[in-house]
Amino acid sequence: MLKKIIKSRTMIFAILLAVLGAIQTSLDFFTAYLNPQAMGILTMLVGIAVAALRVITTTPLKDKK
Repeated sequence: MLKKIIKSRTMIFAILLAVLGAIQTSLDFFTAYLNPQAMGILTMLVGIAVAALRVITTTPLKDKK
């Protein structure tokens, strides 16, 4: 199952978001460099990226080789 997850762009992006979220929560890394407006724009871009990945995803994880 892990090989299937690693082949999924959507899952890789989700894992990256989770890691960045953990870094943000524990270190306040991004708030030192980004104002609230920039954080809002970043959140919007993440939503667009997730939607784009969902559109280009054609194969369910269970069907990946």
